[in-house]
Amino acid sequence: MKIVHPFLRRFLRAQRLPAKDLQFWRDQMLNAILSVALVLGTLTAIPSVLMAIRDRLYSIVVIDVLAITWLLILWRWRALSFTAKSWNFLLIVYGVGVFFLFKVGPVSQIYLMAVPVLAALLLGLRSAVFVLVLNAVTLISVGYAFDIDLQFDRYHDQPFLRWIIITLNFTFISSVITVSCAVLLRRLEESLRKQMQISVSLQEEQSSLRIANEELRLISAAVENLNDMVMITDNNLQDNGPHLVFVNKAFERSTGYSRAEAIGNNLEMLYGPSSDIHEIHRIRSAMSTRHAIRSEIISYTKSKEEFWLEIDIRPINNQQGQCTHYVAIERDITDRKKAELDIYRLAFFDVLTGLPNRRLLRDRMSVQLANAQRTGNFSAVLFIDLDHFKTINDARGHATGDMLLVEVANRLSQLLREVDTVARIGGDEFVVLVDSLDQHMEIAGKLALTVAEKIRHALSQDFVINGQIYNSSCSIGVSLMPKLGQKADDLMRESDTAMYRAKSAGRNQIAFFEGDMQIEVEQRLTLERDLAKALEQHELQMVMQAQVNNLGEAVGAELLMRWHSKERGMVSPALFIPLAEESGLIVKMGDWVLLEACAILKRLRREGHQFPLSINVSPKQFRQKDFVDKVIAALETQGVGGENLIFEVTEGLFIDNLQETISRMSKLAGLGIRFSIDDFGTGYSSLNYLKRLPLYELKIDKSFVQDVPGDANGTAIVGSILSMAKQFGLKVVAEGVETEEQASYLITNNCDSMQGFLYSRPTAPDIWMANHAQEKKQLQA
Repeated sequence: MKIVHPFLRRFLRAQRLPAKDLQFWRDQMLNAILSVALVLGTLTAIPSVLMAIRDRLYSIVVIDVLAITWLLILWRWRALSFTAKSWNFLLIVYGVGVFFLFKVGPVSQIYLMAVPVLAALLLGLRSAVFVLVLNAVTLISVGYAFDIDLQFDRYHDQPFLRWIIITLNFTFISSVITVSCAVLLRRLEESLRKQMQISVSLQEEQSSLRIANEELRLISAAVENLNDMVMITDNNLQDNGPHLVFVNKAFERSTGYSRAEAIGNNLEMLYGPSSDIHEIHRIRSAMSTRHAIRSEIISYTKSKEEFWLEIDIRPINNQQGQCTHYVAIERDITDRKKAELDIYRLAFFDVLTGLPNRRLLRDRMSVQLANAQRTGNFSAVLFIDLDHFKTINDARGHATGDMLLVEVANRLSQLLREVDTVARIGGDEFVVLVDSLDQHMEIAGKLALTVAEKIRHALSQDFVINGQIYNSSCSIGVSLMPKLGQKADDLMRESDTAMYRAKSAGRNQIAFFEGDMQIEVEQRLTLERDLAKALEQHELQMVMQAQVNNLGEAVGAELLMRWHSKERGMVSPALFIPLAEESGLIVKMGDWVLLEACAILKRLRREGHQFPLSINVSPKQFRQKDFVDKVIAALETQGVGGENLIFEVTEGLFIDNLQETISRMSKLAGLGIRFSIDDFGTGYSSLNYLKRLPLYELKIDKSFVQDVPGDANGTAIVGSILSMAKQFGLKVVAEGVETEEQASYLITNNCDSMQGFLYSRPTAPDIWMANHAQEKKQLQA
């Protein structure tokens, strides 16, 4: 038995192998049977061979040795097919049985009976039936033919009948055993096949389960590590539900709630005072009807900090289509909302003051105009411009100017109703849209005036910025709506026009838009176009006005510009000079004046007149980068020096970039050009620049001269200027001298020279030089 055990273990181990089909199992079984048959057959053959040798039955020895050898060959021959091995093994057993039928007798039936059973086991029922038939034929033919004695004592006189009876009984028993084994093996085969199918199915399911588990693990890991919050709730919409059954780590990071705190709670644990109640109701409604929904809502962390959430909620249905859970994917969009708000503010609000800008104002104005046209209620547009803001901005810096603008915006916002609009449209310009004043235009106008007066009064109060007090005022233009065919652009233009009327009236004023204001604006535009053409059409000319000493002798002259339009006639300098300044034409006109002055200087020198000429230089002209080069070119073109040229500049030149101004003045002074401050005392005079600038003289404005000696204040101002000029070593020219009393006072107080109608009127250079030559001859005579 110890020898058999390895073969049995190998056979049993083979049964546990993952067989691909039944044939594999039968092959393993055949190998095990051959192994057992070889071992047991050998053990059985040894005593049989010894006894046969003793009894001199050498045929038995041959058969036993032959059978054992054949078995050994089959056991070792691995290349032989299963079917061939099986038939060879059956043939060995059959042959031994037939041999024993001759030599031994009844024992042969054991071998013959084993052949169909083994055939059924190894090859199936069909082969077993064939072997049964072969056994029956063998028994009846061999037994009858050779009269083999099977110790069956009956029917000796009828041998054929006796063998039929033996064969039938043998075949019956053999068939029962064989069929039983075949059926059992068939059932075993079917069972094994089913088990194999189940095994394959289980393996496939296990493989699918492993894949599903791996996918589930990956999904779980992905959900856990998502930056988006993932929440799963049950489908219980009652009892303050649905309730959370799962939250990922992003939820804990973003909200500050732990998983234990969240589980069992509901989605509304994140809502708070600023959460949109309409969005909350919309979310509840969608969940109650088992619909997906996407929403954006303000939420709160555990520490009550606000943040924006983008929520995507979807129902989870089972195989029957019933909702079992809800999954909510939530994303923190606070940065996106902030960016959207920043973009909106940049697009529609002023960055400095936070007020609506021009674009938003235009939209609201269009809406208000449409509403006014529909309801018949008059509204008003107030265009506000701060007076002298540029002076504060330039003198104290843009930071102070910005703070002043913010204070103005705050005062305007506090004065008005929530339905009204305050906008900053640029610089120091503000627009107020006053909504629904009254249905009667007269009453609406009075109410608009009341609002404008409140604004004017509020902005005229002192502003305290960084401990410093600043005074300001504003000019306000008012336009009412609606009017027939009126549009938003018309309202802006009308209120702007009215504001300029308020400024021209002396600032700190309120003006309503009138029809003739638009006419004035159009005339101004036409005048600007005509002035641009005046140089090309040679309509501009220079005139001279003498500057005399206390003896009445001409010691200098000022060149003044005149415009004789072919269409308009003489145009007052008080009209076209400010227009040239505002439009920028003053630069081109100033270049022309410089060339004309050099040409006139050349003529004066040729005529024997040796005194300086004064010309006005605009700050815009002076600040041109190539201004010094232009002066040098003009002097060289006419071949004159700069020592007889005086540039009259205003105090406004010294407000911006004083260092650059001093540097440019020094370069011009190097050419011999001298500088005079025109209209001294009317601007923001400063003793600081008087001592730092290369100045030659001061010109007292005629507004002061006309008050002497009768007006004490005017006389004091003129006296102060004369005294101060002497202290600084500056010459003084008094403008606008028209009476003997004025001249007498100035001469008595040592004024260097005087200019005005008392001595001469502005005349053309040719006439002036001719008259001056004649006067000179009369004096010589």
